Amino acid sequence: MNKNKQHIDEQILLSILNQKASEQDAETFEKWMASHPENKAVFDKMRKIWEKSSEIEVFDKIDVAADWKLVKSKSGASVKSRKLKVFMRYAASIVLLMGLSFVLLYQTTPGFGKLAQQKTEINKDQVLLADGTQVYLNERSRLVYPNQFGSKKRNVKLEGEAYFQVKSDPSKPFIITSGNAIIEVLGTAFNVRNDEYGRTIVTVQSGKVSLTDQKTKKVVYLTKGEKGILHDSNLTESENDEPNFDAWKTGILRFNKTPIPVVFKYIEDYYGVKITNRCERIDTLTFNSIFDNDDIKDVISELELHLNVKTVKRGKHLIVSERNN
Repeated sequence: MNKNKQHIDEQILLSILNQKASEQDAETFEKWMASHPENKAVFDKMRKIWEKSSEIEVFDKIDVAADWKLVKSKSGASVKSRKLKVFMRYAASIVLLMGLSFVLLYQTTPGFGKLAQQKTEINKDQVLLADGTQVYLNERSRLVYPNQFGSKKRNVKLEGEAYFQVKSDPSKPFIITSGNAIIEVLGTAFNVRNDEYGRTIVTVQSGKVSLTDQKTKKVVYLTKGEKGILHDSNLTESENDEPNFDAWKTGILRFNKTPIPVVFKYIEDYYGVKITNRCERIDTLTFNSIFDNDDIKDVISELELHLNVKTVKRGKHLIVSERNN
């Protein structure tokens, strides 16, 4: 143990949290905080847990004085032993810490109390939230949400990618935390994606969405047909130039004079394959077609016919090369 790390009486910490500390206790507390960097971190955690506990109704019903009076009456008037007082002090501290730990678990652990979560790996999934909002989760994504929303806001947290159809409620904003972005809406349909480059991309299909950087507080407002990108505190907005942004959800890939390298990228993303192009001739060509939930075999056949190439499939790897006529 670090010799410079001072001990502090738990009752002083409780008096600080209760905002009932005497001047002497406050001075002792300040010295303890300054004595070691770890003390501040420990107290900050305790304070956060304490603040969370104020939201639980059962804690408001605890009458410490009455409980202590009852203990003394049942133990006899001579309950003045120093050992008993020390024991009761530490017992109370343990009960308090257990209670605060329970509150922290209840407030912050998905599946334990007020929060639930939906997590996907190789499959996609749908979640119907308590307010009627429909969420479509892409593969390798995670949504954390409350079993019941509060009276003022609807807060959820997203990792990965999801498409939201938010139930309209002008009195209760729907707020998504995703990476360093905060997305706020009242009722609309839009897609949120965290990509491999650390970007958060919001694409709006209907309604209006605000996209905010948590660090800089910069904000952009997006409407139908627009997208916003947050990357390393750089926030941009533009028209949506990705017709297949929601292909993972709809199963529809649309190509209209699309350059072949871009076509291959969309096919890789949607079908989970790797394409190696050994035919430089087709890099300058474009492609027109619509694939509506088609099997990858049918996609390959159409590409071979349109581009006059041959394709060899080895597991998840597609090799495109010149056709020998």
